[in-house]
Amino acid sequence: MGNKKPAILLIFFLIITVLLIPLSIEFGDIKIPFLKALDGLIHPNGSVESVIIWEYRLPRTLVGVFVGMNLAIAGTLLQAVTQNPLAAPNIIGITAGASFVTVLSMFFIPFLPISYLPIAAFAGSALAGILVYFVAWKNGISKERFALAGIAIDALFQAATTGMIVFASKKIEASIVWLAGSFWGRGWEHVLMILPWSVIGIILTLILSSRINAIQLGDDIATSLGVSVQRSRIFLLIITVVLAGSAVAVSGPIGFIGLVIPHLSRLLVGNDHKWVLPISALLGAMLAVISDLIGRTLLAPIEIPVGVITALLGAPYFLYLLKKSRL
Repeated sequence: MGNKKPAILLIFFLIITVLLIPLSIEFGDIKIPFLKALDGLIHPNGSVESVIIWEYRLPRTLVGVFVGMNLAIAGTLLQAVTQNPLAAPNIIGITAGASFVTVLSMFFIPFLPISYLPIAAFAGSALAGILVYFVAWKNGISKERFALAGIAIDALFQAATTGMIVFASKKIEASIVWLAGSFWGRGWEHVLMILPWSVIGIILTLILSSRINAIQLGDDIATSLGVSVQRSRIFLLIITVVLAGSAVAVSGPIGFIGLVIPHLSRLLVGNDHKWVLPISALLGAMLAVISDLIGRTLLAPIEIPVGVITALLGAPYFLYLLKKSRL
């Protein structure tokens, strides 16, 4: 039974994720009963409910699914590569880099359409990844230098972003909403923007799962097993930047999914990344969609950004990890 547990959990979480889609579609300004929402998904008929489902709520929900998957996998990769239980995209500078470049673009180009924010976010994530790599490099990259460089770059970008917001808050009101992290107003263009990166990232990480397992055993053992540790770390960092950058690009910065989910996955299925990665992807999707549901319904008709909900759910767990960690 023990060997079957990961597969059973994977199927179970997949079913839950699929069922969460019509459940998410049910709630909004106009409540659509669950069975009607499910029927509207399967049989679009041009009714008002069908239009609401297909034009607004379904793409919003799918964005939540892919954002959750990407952030969870990115966090899993970072924790594996750095062997640091507190590593996550929002802690190692990637999310902060995306936020900085986005706010910077709003500051210098105040007439910039909001539709261009994803490009700025993607560029910021890439910039942060390059800087972390550059600062951490010294005859190779050790997990300790990588983690410390990420924390330093994150602090730098966060300070710069905060400074710009304080200095020119009137010019960047639109970016304030984006910085909260939200799925509000997301459409099919956002789904198409993140979909290819999610598919590529998930496939590549599954292919590389054996290398990730080897790296977790330590550099010397991984090298003896024929794994090029430095090259693998660089490649996995690139995948992390792509996954986290594409997520931040369509939703804004959403914290704690990449921190909490990898720990929960390892608790459920152990340290084999052949199972940890797909389980993390599904749990990340579930957390993102559920957080969005809570944000929409808790104080309806007022909507709480999903980033606020994930922070409220994840911060206590982060404090627990910090207390437990030997760092």
